[in-house]
Amino acid sequence: MKFSFDWIRELSETSLTASEAAALLSAKSFEAVATDDVLDIDVLPNRPDCLSHLGVARDLCALEGREFSAPAYEYHAGKHPAAPIALEDTEGCIRFTAAVMKGVRVGPSPDWMVQRLEVCGLRSINNVVDVTNYVMLELGQPMHSYDLKLVDRVVVRRAHEGETIHALDEERTRYALDASMTVVADGTKPLAIAGIKGGADSGISDATTEVLLEAACWQPETVRATSRKLELRTDASIRFSYGTDPNLTAPALMRAAELLEKVAGARMDGALIDEYPTRRTPQEMVLNGDAIRTLLGNDVPDVRIREIVASLGFQVHERDGRAVVQVPTRRLDITGPDDLAEEVGRVIGYDAIPSAPPLLPVYDERSWVREDADRVWDEYGFVRERSALTHLLAGAGDSEVYNYSFISDDLRELFRAAGPELAQPQSAEYRWLRTSLVPRLLINARDNLRFFDSVKLFETGHVFDHVGEGKESARLGLILADRAGSAEPFYELKGAIDLLLRRAGITDAVFDDAEPMTWDKGAVHASAKGRRALIRLEGSEAIIGFIGAVSGRVADALKLKGSTAVAELDLRALVVHAQGEREFQPLPKYPSVVRDIAVYVDQGVKVDDIIQTVHDADLNGLVRDVDVFDIFLPTGGEKLKAEGDLPEYGKSVAFHVVLRADDYTLTDREADAVQTAISAALQEKLDARIR
Repeated sequence: MKFSFDWIRELSETSLTASEAAALLSAKSFEAVATDDVLDIDVLPNRPDCLSHLGVARDLCALEGREFSAPAYEYHAGKHPAAPIALEDTEGCIRFTAAVMKGVRVGPSPDWMVQRLEVCGLRSINNVVDVTNYVMLELGQPMHSYDLKLVDRVVVRRAHEGETIHALDEERTRYALDASMTVVADGTKPLAIAGIKGGADSGISDATTEVLLEAACWQPETVRATSRKLELRTDASIRFSYGTDPNLTAPALMRAAELLEKVAGARMDGALIDEYPTRRTPQEMVLNGDAIRTLLGNDVPDVRIREIVASLGFQVHERDGRAVVQVPTRRLDITGPDDLAEEVGRVIGYDAIPSAPPLLPVYDERSWVREDADRVWDEYGFVRERSALTHLLAGAGDSEVYNYSFISDDLRELFRAAGPELAQPQSAEYRWLRTSLVPRLLINARDNLRFFDSVKLFETGHVFDHVGEGKESARLGLILADRAGSAEPFYELKGAIDLLLRRAGITDAVFDDAEPMTWDKGAVHASAKGRRALIRLEGSEAIIGFIGAVSGRVADALKLKGSTAVAELDLRALVVHAQGEREFQPLPKYPSVVRDIAVYVDQGVKVDDIIQTVHDADLNGLVRDVDVFDIFLPTGGEKLKAEGDLPEYGKSVAFHVVLRADDYTLTDREADAVQTAISAALQEKLDARIR
């Protein structure tokens, strides 16, 4: 939001330059940038009191350690027969204040007012409208003006269904209203959308001589909802949405009356008209210096704390031997003693708060813990590793979900998962304890595919894998779904699992598709036979997970479109087999040589078989990496044919082979020899056709 620094200097009497003021505000209040005589300040939503030049000037004085003298406007309220006010919607309107101005001469505004409005991004209309905008910028109270001769009475009420209003803009835009919106109306029609925009039927014109000025406090929630419904955002609606001080309406009207007398020759007729059903009074709270010092970690003297609080415009007085602070109603963000501490810390500067290292024990605290409490310490490594894995997935673009640990009768039957039954379930939807994370993850994917073309989700949680005993095990579930079905989620998910295993230091994992699958039946039954595998450790019977492409039976039952792959890992097994130490390997001194090889193979040939064959053909240990970058599977049952009289092949696989020697630079002849050996091995062992 743009502010005139000349205006702020006038109100605050500061000796700072615009750049110095911007630097001080940025350090202790809001982000501010100075350009010439303009301050661009990013005021936070919880500080609506600073959406005005007066508010910024007050805050700047406090940061400089000076007292601020706010202008005072005396007033008295009464009734005015020429403008009767009826406040019917007391929920949407907190306070409605008005004044009648007579002898108004509508015309251009003086140059000083036009200049200040333009600096803040507002266009000059006429002296009456400009005064209301000027007061809004100066004090923070939005106002509206009506031609009194076009208004027989004023009623603040909810709009009627089907009502419309022509907005006071150049296009005279018509807005359709409903009963959730508060309006200012006369006896027959709406005159303004409360807190947002005035109507054209009662606007100020060159012929206007009598004006009804309005300054109201509207319920922020009502204004926010109406602004969103109508897609109409104005300077007034922004301020009312954040919240305004109901005790500011009368002073703002007196200031507007003063300016109208100066620039339009107007005079105020009678007292202010004020409808204020429930008066808002300043809240009070104890000023506890010890609590503030403890919270800030700074030994701020009581005298200094009181000076800071007083400089912000808070009243401090003694009651029963304790200091009590009276918080102005304009400070909507101050709701408790902690907020007072924050204000003190903000003014003294967070850089003035000394930093102190944390105190850590030098003994093994586990020696002080006995019996079952030892398990808390034993779980530390597990919790740390789980947190690292979930952060890795989130960083890779996956979204974390949390599901209930129960499944319905339908899901239990679909996945053939025999989990424990709850004795007193809330409903049939939550009758059975889950034995796998997969069923609920599939529901999550289906629901999210309505809004996204692809979905990547993960969940960590417990499953109950022994009927009757109710034993729990920690699992990590992953799912990848593509709505169009053009991608291969199975391979992408396998790559994500490889990344997780490398992060855990597990380098000897293999994907075993041998049947039967000794994993949770619910997860296995969700997958397609021939497109699933156990994840186990090479040379060991230890199983750490499962991966599979979702079967057509389950996809049809859940109305899951496209192609989907799921995986489930045993978190405890991951932690147990994770390698805590990492060995450093120096960067290679000699360059690598990359050869691309593409082959046609039968669909039953695994990618792992191809990679293993490549490594077996490397007799001199020059192959450093094999990276598959393309797999093409025919669709619709079609077959691939190589050129010439060749047998039919089921898929095409292309991969990079990275070659490097540790002590010298490879020649092209050596790289070609390795490539030839690899090609021969692929043809001999896998009946592959080199493309």
